[in-house]
Amino acid sequence: MLEDFKIKVFVTVASTGSFTKAGELLGISQPAVSQNVAELEKLTGVKLFNRERGVITMTREGEVFSNYASRAVYLGKSIGALFVKLAPARVRIQVSEEIYQWYLSPLLSSFSIVHPQVIFERSLFDDCDLKLYMAPSSPLGLSPSSVAKFRVSLSTAPMETSGMTSSIEKTSYFEICYQPSDSFSHTKLCQMLKEYLIVSL
Repeated sequence: MLEDFKIKVFVTVASTGSFTKAGELLGISQPAVSQNVAELEKLTGVKLFNRERGVITMTREGEVFSNYASRAVYLGKSIGALFVKLAPARVRIQVSEEIYQWYLSPLLSSFSIVHPQVIFERSLFDDCDLKLYMAPSSPLGLSPSSVAKFRVSLSTAPMETSGMTSSIEKTSYFEICYQPSDSFSHTKLCQMLKEYLIVSL
């Protein structure tokens, strides 16, 4: 809804590797795709794609830009989705005090400003709509159920060996997992809330 169309064109070309296929997916002509990419290259001041004998490849600058562009398209969709009207609802959430106090509570307060008809309650029992919990994570990426990732580094006390001081740093990764109940997982609110937490956490 709110993403810049030129960036959306860029992301589509990057994912398909073709100006023609991108045009078909976006419902515009191939020359219009080329024009949008050319305007984006003019705005950024760098060449984003190599075009040789009908083969489209991203430049190194294009690869860097792609990381930001994909994020911008995702954020644009998320912003638009946040303001979709929702029916009144009551969501029971099972979550630890630490996650609730430091992360979740402020975000739910902000969400409720836009959607005051949605009421959130903490639940101490398994009979809830949503569970949020912390679990060990891979350093390579997020699991599909995650809404946030945290890196924790701990250093041992300095040790002196052969006149040199050193310490050992241990890094661990954790993520906050989003586990909706079967009935809640099929609602529009469930997906909207997950995307909101992913963007905000």
